[in-house]
Amino acid sequence: MTDNASLPFELSTESLGGWINSLSALPAANAANQLNLVLKQLSRFNGTAANVLPILVNLTPLTLHLSNGLTNAARSETDIATNTKALKIAKLAIQLLRHLSLAFCRTVETKQLDTSLTQQAIFYALQLAGYCLRSTALFYEMPSTTLWKKSGLLYTIAGELQLLKKPVSSKPQEFKLQSTIEAVIKRNLLFALSKPNQYSTTEISQLFQLVSRHQDRLEISKTPNPDCRFIWNLGSEPSPMPRTNSTLPRGSVYISCQNFGHALQLGEIETELNSNMQTKLALHLTGYSNIFASVAIGPPMPAHLLEGFVAVSAHLQGEEKLSKIMNLSSQLSRGRSLARDMSLVPLEHEKSFYKPLNSSLISFPEHGTSLSLLRNVSKQFLVAESPAPNCSTGDIGLLCREQQPAKLVIVRQQTLYEDVTLILLEPIIGNITIHDIENAGDSNNKKAIVIGMETAQPELLLANGKYTVGSKIKLLYGNTLYLKACVDSTPWLVRFKAGVDL
Repeated sequence: MTDNASLPFELSTESLGGWINSLSALPAANAANQLNLVLKQLSRFNGTAANVLPILVNLTPLTLHLSNGLTNAARSETDIATNTKALKIAKLAIQLLRHLSLAFCRTVETKQLDTSLTQQAIFYALQLAGYCLRSTALFYEMPSTTLWKKSGLLYTIAGELQLLKKPVSSKPQEFKLQSTIEAVIKRNLLFALSKPNQYSTTEISQLFQLVSRHQDRLEISKTPNPDCRFIWNLGSEPSPMPRTNSTLPRGSVYISCQNFGHALQLGEIETELNSNMQTKLALHLTGYSNIFASVAIGPPMPAHLLEGFVAVSAHLQGEEKLSKIMNLSSQLSRGRSLARDMSLVPLEHEKSFYKPLNSSLISFPEHGTSLSLLRNVSKQFLVAESPAPNCSTGDIGLLCREQQPAKLVIVRQQTLYEDVTLILLEPIIGNITIHDIENAGDSNNKKAIVIGMETAQPELLLANGKYTVGSKIKLLYGNTLYLKACVDSTPWLVRFKAGVDL
């Protein structure tokens, strides 16, 4: 909570102009720090909204300029996660945009503005939220949950006031590509659904420009539609439909990216993206329809899917413990000629994990979903079918088949086909190990699945939570890893590139 007296200027354009001029004499980082403090105060301001709004509008060009400069400065550094100065600059670049967006949102939440000023405040708030999304992706941070919740609130208010499709007349150059609140919402949704964190920083910038020009190809509706493979529940980041039989929160927005995805596939849109990225992006935004359509007729291959981070972690940990016991038993038997043909028999409650012929083959777990694998043209994805799957899109799973090593997978898409559900699974490649997190306390995030611990670039799978680049994960009886880049984030889990803290 703050008031006018705590600000370094009066709520007038003249006083604000003098303060902005005083910032020009400071180094960029110092000026940005001063501005960030003011924006943070304004995001909690309880004064008259009509007096605050012009101040925020006049601060927008400066905020965009300083944030962009800080972004370029931080990106010029190597390994930001271990560079304290660069990390602070990166976070400041993001905070400037975030705090100004929240300040605009604050003026709307007061319900003091007339309809015209409310439209302007919503438009600016959502534009800045979009630029914050871009900056967050450029530094491979997780997206802001708060900004997505506020975006949902602003979208609802704009809809109630019938402002979504009404043109906004006056706006800065950076906002010219979108003329309505709905266009900004579509730009933000399309950028988020494109999963920008998996691309290089150059590609992320190209992607933001692409969706800014072609957001009109996105289709959104409050009514369910078979073409809608994505959903925005107005309370979090948009994501693929969680299940084919989902009961979604009231007011959820159904999203179809088919038009945009097909245009990318057919080359109807001029882009700067390389062909591999364009193909990958189009495949994802069309809901992997080409892969589902490629399923070949043939005998199904029975399999079993154990779903969920907690269940998969527990199963992997059980397998690891038994593997160590069996290895110990084997070592002992080699030293005792009379016992060379004996093996350790598991306890009764461990028998579901026991595989006497080959300890690298993981047995079918007791819980999960029975399904059948189908042949398809993709070398990267697997397609399975099940009459009533219990898995959620974006969640992790352990795919088990008789006499074959289990595969760690992520459920990427589900679609109905006649009386069954087709499920697209993306196997995770690399040596998998499971670890307890030291000092996890009562947190739900007590386990870490590490991919390629022995490599120069290990990755971490963690249960969904709040993580930041540069923070450390101490493994119990193991290394301490620091988070370098968030490359995937779903409602169920996050995936980070990591480094070993020496």
